[in-house]
Amino acid sequence: MALQIYGYAFKSFARAVLVGALLASAMVAAPIIARAATPGSGGWYWPVGTEDFRGWDGWWEYRPQNPPRWHMAQDMPATVGHAVYAVGDGTVLESGGDHKYGGVIVMLHKTGDGRYFKAVYGHIRPAAGTGKGAKVKAGQIIGHVNGCAHVHFGIHPGIAYPPDGNPYRGHTYTSTNNYGWVDSVKFLRTNPRLLKYSAPGLPIVATVETTVQAEVLGVASGSVYWSVGSQDLRAFFSRTLAGGEALLVENEDDLPALDTVRFSATVGPTSFTLADRLPLLSLVPSTASPSWKRSVTLSGTLANALARPFTGAKIVVEISTDGTNWTRLTTATTGLTGAFALTCVPTRRAGYRARFLATAPYVTATSMVTTVAPKPSVTAPTVPTALYASHAFTVRGTLAPRSAAGIGAVVLRVQRLVSAVWTDHATVAATCRDSSAGSAYAGSLRLPRGSWRVRAQTPNDAGHAAGASSWTSFTVR
Repeated sequence: MALQIYGYAFKSFARAVLVGALLASAMVAAPIIARAATPGSGGWYWPVGTEDFRGWDGWWEYRPQNPPRWHMAQDMPATVGHAVYAVGDGTVLESGGDHKYGGVIVMLHKTGDGRYFKAVYGHIRPAAGTGKGAKVKAGQIIGHVNGCAHVHFGIHPGIAYPPDGNPYRGHTYTSTNNYGWVDSVKFLRTNPRLLKYSAPGLPIVATVETTVQAEVLGVASGSVYWSVGSQDLRAFFSRTLAGGEALLVENEDDLPALDTVRFSATVGPTSFTLADRLPLLSLVPSTASPSWKRSVTLSGTLANALARPFTGAKIVVEISTDGTNWTRLTTATTGLTGAFALTCVPTRRAGYRARFLATAPYVTATSMVTTVAPKPSVTAPTVPTALYASHAFTVRGTLAPRSAAGIGAVVLRVQRLVSAVWTDHATVAATCRDSSAGSAYAGSLRLPRGSWRVRAQTPNDAGHAAGASSWTSFTVR
């Protein structure tokens, strides 16, 4: 009877025979517990403690089987029973079962700059405590190599599962569809697990050649000003920091002072340079008016005046509801390109800003304030089933967040179908009632015969953005 194990990547018949012997011995021998792995490229704890995979199938290797297929992972050789390590801190998404691996774990990890990815550890016997939902640490033993004598290691970036919903896929039958999987070795080597703080060199924003020694006077509106000559014959010049031509300045009384905290000047006999110590820090929301209870992504970049990025820099994101009192919301770390991102669920209108608490030679930077105002959740009005002309009826719905009882929190917009065009007919203030079950609105309408529709709207106020429900259509007989 032939023994067939899915996913073999052996290059010779002799290797297959050896694995068969190892499989037989594994049935009676205790697992081999290897010592804890040490980090490799990218600061990751590589699954089998080595990055030497020579002779084993890697990313996109062609397998002339029936049907032919392309490999979407890296096979990492190890003896049966060898420990398998978590490449980084993570959460177990799937564990156990066969799934044609004889045992597999799917784990969610995150890179040093905040990028999530899913990793598949195939052909292993999961260790105790690695069930679905378990939290693991970088370098922790999560299982042991089974009889296939290698670990199938694949990576799918992001939190969402692949388009086909298969988190275990190890190959594709067409060379034009990789289902979002990537070269796992290249991914780990180019996306570090931990980022050390690294600041770019202090940028020189102006270098000016002069005939005699100059005195740097100041910077304003993107230009640098300086003077040359004696007290009686002094001439004053300016030039844009971007590198324009030097211009003579007539009114010396208007010359600005140099901000010596932000700028540092080095003056030579016939030239001077000016360096800018203030980083450029941005913060932008994915949307300024999210739907109620929906998350918002706040993203930005940190770079010097010449757009050189800061890596591994700690960014503090602050929130304020009055524009004066700021409190810390969370922190983020810049990645290799100086970018950072975080998510939050706003509950009311608030301002957000990012701050970088710099160390010399740079100075602290604060981003512009960005305002996010969530829209309240208001349900579409419910309308009675039987409606008659000139008879009053009530439409109802619910509102979140909770609103104090009274009139004005919700307005009903009523439209009539006239010559195939929906035309505004009236706006009616609804009455809001609050109870332990939440807030509800109700409004009374009296309409003539025709085709109608109504929706509930919430006005723009101090705490939220304007919102609206979907339309409810109905007919009055």
